Amino acid sequence: MEKAGIDLRRLRYFIAVCEHGGFSRASSSIGIAQPALTRQIKLLEKEIGFSLINRSGRGAEPTEEGRFLLTRSRRYLNGLDEIVQELKHRSSTLRGEVVLGICPTIAPFLLPDLVLHLHGNYPGLTLSVIEAYSGDLQSLVAQNKLDLSLTYRANARLEGDAVALFSERLVLVTAPSPTTDRHPRTLAEIARMKLVLPSAIHELRRIIDRVCDSRQVTLKPELELDSLDAVKSVLIGEATPCSTILPYHSVKREVDDGQLSSFDIDESQMQRTIAVVRPKSVRNFQVSTVLVDYLVQRAAALKAKHDTLF
Repeated sequence: MEKAGIDLRRLRYFIAVCEHGGFSRASSSIGIAQPALTRQIKLLEKEIGFSLINRSGRGAEPTEEGRFLLTRSRRYLNGLDEIVQELKHRSSTLRGEVVLGICPTIAPFLLPDLVLHLHGNYPGLTLSVIEAYSGDLQSLVAQNKLDLSLTYRANARLEGDAVALFSERLVLVTAPSPTTDRHPRTLAEIARMKLVLPSAIHELRRIIDRVCDSRQVTLKPELELDSLDAVKSVLIGEATPCSTILPYHSVKREVDDGQLSSFDIDESQMQRTIAVVRPKSVRNFQVSTVLVDYLVQRAAALKAKHDTLF
């Protein structure tokens, strides 16, 4: 089992005792009772495994090990303080409006946490969100009307600098199915189903068609819908069962609630990759860099949490 690190509060108490030359003066300076201060230093010595303070009637001074710790810990804690001050300064100086474009199926992954992050750390920033489909977001990025876009990574067609965040498998989604047959469905099986798919302007449809073309399979949807909510409503409420192909997490809640069923697809390329895209002409490079850094970190945390993301 990994041991916890040194208690930084005790380290600061130790520095105070050394700098004031005794426990009494240090306790008055930092506002802690002397018995409590003595106890904390003893705990620090136990934690480290060395005697750190020589006590005498004239006061207290560090041992040889204590002097080594004093020099290094001052440097370390000063560095931490500088980082905190830099962060506060950075947060306080970032101001203005950030315009973010995002696909509806991506929003649940990243938008709520991003809003909380900005609210808690960058009160001077105002976030404006445009929810649109991948083709529309591509146009907005090209026109430099977005600061950032969270969209599909679309090979070479993306306008601007794209950073891949994570990939997610696509699944076959149907009305609630009692079947216990969980084998991955083939494209040939899917082609025989009554399908509802997004239109050709949607990057999800382009991914589906590319995979199908590579396997010489044609999917002929009976209905084309670009609205995720509308597709779900059709599948849940249609008297004649319909099916569709969607990213797994976009229907996970409905599948868990028993409103829909999902099945793996027997094609490894049936997946989407999410990217954050920054226009070639960036309006506020510092702000966009802060947001990209956060989204990359958040994506890494999501991949660690969900084995369906990679």
